[in-house]
Amino acid sequence: MDATWQTIEIDGRRFATRRLATPAGTELAASLPGLGAVRLRPWTLGDHLAALDRHAFNAGDGPRIDHEGLAAEVLARTSVAPLDPQQAAEMAPLALWWSLGGDEAPGPVPAVRPWTSLDRARAQDACTDPDTGALRVGSYLRAMVRAVTAPTLDPDTLHGATAAAFLDALVEANAPALGLSEGPGSRALARSTLRLCRALGWTPGQVWSVAAGELDRLLALLDRLETPRLAPAAPRRGGLASYPDAVIIEVD
Repeated sequence: MDATWQTIEIDGRRFATRRLATPAGTELAASLPGLGAVRLRPWTLGDHLAALDRHAFNAGDGPRIDHEGLAAEVLARTSVAPLDPQQAAEMAPLALWWSLGGDEAPGPVPAVRPWTSLDRARAQDACTDPDTGALRVGSYLRAMVRAVTAPTLDPDTLHGATAAAFLDALVEANAPALGLSEGPGSRALARSTLRLCRALGWTPGQVWSVAAGELDRLLALLDRLETPRLAPAAPRRGGLASYPDAVIIEVD
């Protein structure tokens, strides 16, 4: 059954929207005064990852997204009828909103697990341009999906809010640990973490899960074991022998 119309405001534009249930998933009917109506098909996770390869960039300082290009592609791929340039420009905020699932509640999200360092290294090698060093973000995330989910999961089966929630869970489970990059005590924690990993064969996660007091005890024990023993000091001489230019002759 079709939902009732509601009004949403995005970037100062007020859209009248209504969700339409179809066998392929939920579609969106929307209109903006003076520009007519549009009808958008579901935007799948597969669509999103493919679009990120064209509209997201990472040259080592974090991802950058061409929002205008991404919005144009969302409209081009999901709009049931072609849009003229003015319609496409005015509907761009709605397209970005729709690509992230709008305001619908997500369905069940497939389970994800952290990927291994080998999986990550292979994905980086496969998705990095050897000439520029730029990372293809969409391909990198697709490799992550393949590495950490069931082989039967097809990204094209997830769409809307469920796809957005799944992508959030995927990134959260596999994002680099950024907590040591800055902040008070970070250098000390980095040094103690590496020291305990080398000494005990632990992972950083194991070190960080130890209670703070126990961590201090372990470091203190390592201090005791690793402190070099000093050679016994030579007996101190008195009298004339204590002068720096003295010549000492010992007779047995």
